Amino acid sequence: MIMPHSSTVAPFQRLPSASRRPRPARSGACVALLDDRFVAWLSHGDCEPGAEPAVSRRTLVRALSRLLSEFGLDVSIKRVYWYTDRPDGEFHDDQIIRVVGGSDEPDGSDDASEAWQLIERDLKQLSEWQACEHLLLATDDERLVGSIDQAQLRGLSVYLMADEASQQAAALRDEDPDWARLLAQADRRIVVRADDLLELRQPDLRSAAGDHARSDIGADQRTTIEEVVRAWWDAQSVDSQEDLRGVLASSPGIPQEVDRALLLQTRERFVRPLSFSEKKIMRERLRAMASGSGSDEALQAD
Repeated sequence: MIMPHSSTVAPFQRLPSASRRPRPARSGACVALLDDRFVAWLSHGDCEPGAEPAVSRRTLVRALSRLLSEFGLDVSIKRVYWYTDRPDGEFHDDQIIRVVGGSDEPDGSDDASEAWQLIERDLKQLSEWQACEHLLLATDDERLVGSIDQAQLRGLSVYLMADEASQQAAALRDEDPDWARLLAQADRRIVVRADDLLELRQPDLRSAAGDHARSDIGADQRTTIEEVVRAWWDAQSVDSQEDLRGVLASSPGIPQEVDRALLLQTRERFVRPLSFSEKKIMRERLRAMASGSGSDEALQAD
């Protein structure tokens, strides 16, 4: 499994206005094939292979639907196949558990091999029977490239969940060519930040994050975040500001190129990575500024 890499931030590109934004280009039924430990790695950011924290599946379908929608895919999650060596024993609608046999190997290599075989089997069956129009995969096993290719030749669209390092294609081809090859085979890459899947963390971890989301941010940090966001906003042209207002009004997320630019600038001011709560406040400040409510009073009220 690859680990996240730092990314080079491109300048903010003008976004289409709300009236010119294309409607979702693809619709239909989607089946998700998800490796438990890979999803855990995505949702928790940096964690050691084999020691990934457990994932809560309670809102899994909803989280996947939201992510796909943000990438212009107006698809319906028909079913989730969840491949795991640590079944939680819970029942959730539209989710099928595929139990991967236990392994005595400390790195879980045998389990990884069996997970790949189960995913490949289901992928082939779904494509041969034309059971859906879209497949969403969460795995980094490059041995699936051939099966993905066959599914695509039968008319299915295949999407791969990946971390932000997937946006650096040239670096990945040098550092992890197998992962790059798998990513290249996908019709689209669904780029996931750890914050995007916060709801999949176990309840105790989610509540801890929520309890400290505000209290661990001091006045100086808040002021710095406000200054960075305001400076970035003021540097945009009037047309770009209007276009971004339209995008934010109709989307729950922040455009990735904007998010990366703000994260980089704020990180440079802090001289360290931002915490989850700092990122949350940064994004809220941008929304408030775009809506015209990004005043100092609003900042103090947070």
